[in-house]
Amino acid sequence: MTAEDYGKIIVKRKWLALLVGLLFTVFWIGGLSGLSMNPDNRIFFSKDNPQLLALETLEKTYSRDDNVYLVLAPKDKNVFSPATLSAVREMTERLWQTPYSSRVDSITNFQWTRSDVDDVVISDLVEEGEISEDIANNAREVALSEPLIRNLLVDSEGLVTGLNVNIIMPEDPIASGGATIEIMSFIRAEQARFAEKWPEIDLYVSGGVPLTLAFTEVSMSDIGTLLPITLLVIFIIAGVALRAVSAAFLTALIAILAVIGMMGAAGYMGVIINAVTSNAPLMLLILSIAHCVHIINTQRLQMRAGVDKKEAIVESMRVNLKPVFITSATTAVGFLSMHFSDSPPFRELGYMLAAGNLIAFINASLVLPALLAILPAKVQPKETFFSQRIMDSLSNFVIEKQKYLLSISSVIIVGLLIGISQIKLDDTWTTYFSEQFEIRTHSDFLEDNLTGLNAIEYSVPAGVENGINNPEYLANLDKFANWYRAQEGVNHVSVVSDTIKRLNKAMNGDQESFYKIPESQELAAQYLLLYELSVPFGLDLNSSINVTKSATRMTVSVMHASSAHLRELDEKAQVWLADNIPEFKTVGSGLSVIFAHLSERNINSMLFGSFMALVIISFILIFALRSLPIGILSLIPNIFPAAMAFGLWGYLVGEVGIAIAVVGAMTLGIVVDDTVHFLSKYLRGRKELNKSPEDATRYAFSTVGFALVVTSCALIGGFLVLASSGFRVNSDLAQLSMITIAFAIIADFLFLPPLLMKLENLKNKTK
Repeated sequence: MTAEDYGKIIVKRKWLALLVGLLFTVFWIGGLSGLSMNPDNRIFFSKDNPQLLALETLEKTYSRDDNVYLVLAPKDKNVFSPATLSAVREMTERLWQTPYSSRVDSITNFQWTRSDVDDVVISDLVEEGEISEDIANNAREVALSEPLIRNLLVDSEGLVTGLNVNIIMPEDPIASGGATIEIMSFIRAEQARFAEKWPEIDLYVSGGVPLTLAFTEVSMSDIGTLLPITLLVIFIIAGVALRAVSAAFLTALIAILAVIGMMGAAGYMGVIINAVTSNAPLMLLILSIAHCVHIINTQRLQMRAGVDKKEAIVESMRVNLKPVFITSATTAVGFLSMHFSDSPPFRELGYMLAAGNLIAFINASLVLPALLAILPAKVQPKETFFSQRIMDSLSNFVIEKQKYLLSISSVIIVGLLIGISQIKLDDTWTTYFSEQFEIRTHSDFLEDNLTGLNAIEYSVPAGVENGINNPEYLANLDKFANWYRAQEGVNHVSVVSDTIKRLNKAMNGDQESFYKIPESQELAAQYLLLYELSVPFGLDLNSSINVTKSATRMTVSVMHASSAHLRELDEKAQVWLADNIPEFKTVGSGLSVIFAHLSERNINSMLFGSFMALVIISFILIFALRSLPIGILSLIPNIFPAAMAFGLWGYLVGEVGIAIAVVGAMTLGIVVDDTVHFLSKYLRGRKELNKSPEDATRYAFSTVGFALVVTSCALIGGFLVLASSGFRVNSDLAQLSMITIAFAIIADFLFLPPLLMKLENLKNKTK
């Protein structure tokens, strides 16, 4: 059955076609119940991610600790006033009630270890009872001189202080997501209560758990605000371009049906909605407009030429069904290449959009022509109209200046490609959220004023059971910690050797000369035992020492650290350990480290994905266009737009993160759309109408040029909406996609036609 025969059947059986199309959507609605949400940010990592495996090994050795970090900033800039210390102490006690909490650390419950004649006393730095000026002054003196908490729980000047709540999350991902919501509900209630009771103290909330919840909240925010705006953009662009309100309504309807179908398919696939996959509906709305514009535009062009409505629909299906199917297939292939992404959410985004694109094709080729046949259409016959005159002028310009355009385009392409060399793999995952979200401003305040949110975790082996008490091990551990403290951006290192040195000092009359590692293993073991027996439940060292006492945990806090800086720090640490303490064979871990490696791993994996997509799309184009030379030639304007966009990004931004890694593969299928539609019309002019290369170029511009402009404007407009997302991963992806699509339409108008004419004229000369 030909496309023309198909069009005749749809027009003749329009009500049946509409019913089948609607039943198709009803089938997908059944899958919506299978959708779920999970705020756990570990969903960004594949199960075989080596950094994730290292983190899970560390957590099994010690504990899986997430945290909520609260910063108290008194307006009088004095943490150690009796009033502020009272607020800190009260908040510390209340935070022990946080769901899933295992420990709360603050300056008031810091275990102050000191000598008392021949005894050692360990107690809260600020104990129960009235807080006098003497107690407050003592707290200042101890806290600001104590390496264990300075730049972790209090800044070096005593202007702000922190409270850290350790959280032990359930291992099950779904349960972990529910726990996150429960924890933050409690914290936000405490936040509101604190603001009312202590108005003279500002309270900021950050840490792993709030950041995790932010991934879900930002996606919900985008769905609530950006989705309606995108629909409005589609409605306006379709209405203005096609000059009909009914065309705008039909375009929006087909886009909505496609989104419903895609979300149902996602439900059947068991997709988890998160900050990345939540934007699939918005992106499909953007992509669906292309099919509708081509079909409706051709119908209206035919009717303006005096053709009957039904015959115009049949002709539109005859001309467009094949290229629309090809573009749907190539776009789906582009999205399916995201299967090779190292990050599961991006893989699922690819699956969703691939399925959504095919569903959109079915709706556009079944429901849309049926509705066009059912609904009345008033189009005034015209010999010429504005859009056609513009395309005629553009085609004449391209034909007249083809030599210059080919040369200038080639130079610009090469110049932009050089910009790729300026790109560096870098990312800062704590800045994924824009400043419109509280989590971003609070996290920035924490890093600007107290400590770093990024951490590198090490499990440092002692080699044998109880080996952590060995003075040589402790001395080397101390040496490693001191090396890290000297590195750029490192503001605090939590290490067991500091506790041992403090205990040794207390056991020797608080003499400063004894703030060092004890000389015998027996003493070190006794000190640790004394400490464990003396501190309250929950404030021991269990989260820092493994069960057999054969390894300890060391945590390095880094301020304002980018992914590249974290990778560099860990690499330098590995080199330093190999040169100085080779027996400390360990690798850096932690969520920050996994994110630091994710963008690099994602780009490497997506290079292969893009190559595979390119190969498959090449075969599709060669088969569909029935021309090996033209099929191969079409790859040039398909490959270059993404490469040029990356080059421009290299010049203007220079930094490529996790989201940008998938843009090349994702947009490859999209930019093919313009090339396929232009080439299909060009080849029709050459083969069916026996036109010269120049006249075939004019024919392609006049029949499909305006539709390509409209669809490109719609894509750019839609991605412009997504670019306003508060989630940087989405906004960066949208910005680079916009640039790629803009370059694609420019290449298809100003580079592809001159190239086609040049090659065909050369071919004719050789005959």
